[in-house]
Amino acid sequence: MLKGTYIFYQDGKEIARHSNIITKFGKRFLTNFIAGNIPSLSKDMAFGIDGTTATVNDTRLGFEFYRTPVLFGSTDIQTVSSVTSYSVVYKTTIPQDVVGQIYEVGLYPSIRTSINNFDSKFITDFDNISDWTDSSNSNPLASTSNYRIGGNVLTMSALSNSSNTYKATIPTIDMSGYSTADTIRVAYYRADANLATIKVRLYSEDSKYYEATVTPSAGTGYKISDNIPLSTFFSGATSPAPDITNINQVGIVVTASSGGSTAVGLDGLRINDEDTFDPIFGMISRSSNSSPIISKVAGRPVDVEYRLDLDF
Repeated sequence: MLKGTYIFYQDGKEIARHSNIITKFGKRFLTNFIAGNIPSLSKDMAFGIDGTTATVNDTRLGFEFYRTPVLFGSTDIQTVSSVTSYSVVYKTTIPQDVVGQIYEVGLYPSIRTSINNFDSKFITDFDNISDWTDSSNSNPLASTSNYRIGGNVLTMSALSNSSNTYKATIPTIDMSGYSTADTIRVAYYRADANLATIKVRLYSEDSKYYEATVTPSAGTGYKISDNIPLSTFFSGATSPAPDITNINQVGIVVTASSGGSTAVGLDGLRINDEDTFDPIFGMISRSSNSSPIISKVAGRPVDVEYRLDLDF
């Protein structure tokens, strides 16, 4: 039997711990590791904001926002009252400048069998207000509440029965290697009942973009959208179509219903590689909780230990 636990320390003191699920991939990975079929021992820990229940079928975190290499791995063998326990221990540190509400943690191998330039990636965390302007060249508002990524959400608004478009320049992304099965996900805070839709646009030029619509989940509060297939974005392209190798701007179009004006806090946007199979790469372990496992604040590093107990 395998039992894994993530333990968090600040200034040498334990501040939280949470048990995990070993995934189907993780069981296969550990079996191959014992058989000597794994070419590398290096690992990564990933941290996310999706608190949905972990299952053995999970292949990745629900919404990852930060990943860091495991810095140290060792064994821990102890005998107490003639009973010997065996554990594998991995350790890393979340740096002081990382801020977020951590709802989930995952353990991954660090390498793949092949280089993939079209891997899952974070597009934007909406952290910098000065990056964004709306249709009237005004900036959105920053709110330091209701966030899970970084220290704030960007509040984007629209008047009753109208739309407002916000845009920001991003480092250029080549999306030509992503398939129609890959997906995009949006994290946001719905503040009122008047939000009709959120449209996400990926631009290569001001007049050329891909577009997909997010229909908000019912009720107010923090939301993570369903996975939006890239096929939806590609079918929503302008004519002429954008240059898929040169996506350099992101747009958010907020539309209010006829019930009144609306405001929505945007928190994160990422692309997920859904269809690449790699026999030695996947999520080994996932731990998740419906409330934050820890709240990572700025200015203080947090040490993380993953302890895998082996019941021989």
